[in-house]
Amino acid sequence: MYKYILNNIIPADDLHWDDFENKYVSLSEDETNEIISACLKNGITELEKVTKVVNWAGSIRIGQILWKNYIMGSVDICGFDDAGEPMFSIKKGNE
Repeated sequence: MYKYILNNIIPADDLHWDDFENKYVSLSEDETNEIISACLKNGITELEKVTKVVNWAGSIRIGQILWKNYIMGSVDICGFDDAGEPMFSIKKGNE
């Protein structure tokens, strides 16, 4: 779902280009480094756990972008998933 949202619903202008991964991502390199530093500073040093925090922060960022675009009227909530979370689609006429 994450890949679909990044490729189809969120405009590239709201994302960051990652040269290493050769794709658009939700967090900039600086933001990712800041999250990693905060993890280390707060005692989260295992790579697996740091990765989980970075992925969580990326998901939060996607949520913020979707909310902003929903408020601005460029995306719609088209339903809800099994967990009760909204599912988004491009607003008709904004394709």
